[in-house]
Amino acid sequence: MNNYFNYIIKRNDNLYDIANKFNTTVGILKAFNNLSSNILQVGQILKIPNTKVEQSNPSDYIIYTIKKGDNLYSIAKRFNISLNDLINFNEMSSTLLTIGDELLIPTNNSNLDITYIVKPNDTLYSIAKRYNISINMLKNKNNLENNMLQIGQKLIIPNTSNYMTYVVRTNDNLDSIANKTNTSKESIRRLNNLLNDEIVVGQILLIPNN
Repeated sequence: MNNYFNYIIKRNDNLYDIANKFNTTVGILKAFNNLSSNILQVGQILKIPNTKVEQSNPSDYIIYTIKKGDNLYSIAKRFNISLNDLINFNEMSSTLLTIGDELLIPTNNSNLDITYIVKPNDTLYSIAKRYNISINMLKNKNNLENNMLQIGQKLIIPNTSNYMTYVVRTNDNLDSIANKTNTSKESIRRLNNLLNDEIVVGQILLIPNN
């Protein structure tokens, strides 16, 4: 089910020649292998993406590693895409998943909802205010019958025109994301309740609409 095959770097290999050999680009090879430079070492294992990835721009997808308990439905729900889109984008002939395998998640979807984990002292009012939505909208989205919350409870924050969603990609940081989205790092941290600047590839961030 892998979306790549392994290539072992040989003497005199370079990214440009490898990209030409396998009909892809240096940029895609670097994004797919999380390379920060063009330096290669003899014996290094390089992942060569399949034809589906070769037709995609690295900014159009992220790479998600299958973890224990994952299934296609839960992954599709997490990234707010359809099962069919997930299956087709990965050219899957089976729905079976293996821990450690990788899926490509298309990121050209600007309408992602986000999951919020309830923290101490949170209330529906404070959460709704943070995301500039109504309490009723929050309750309806999560099928809540009352205003009671429990620490650790997961809430789905509905997407509205008050913000957009951004999927963190390789080499992203809060400063670069703020520059790309014409906002401030502090605004992103506040909206996403981040305690520091640490973010991870595949994380979904809310970006305030200015």
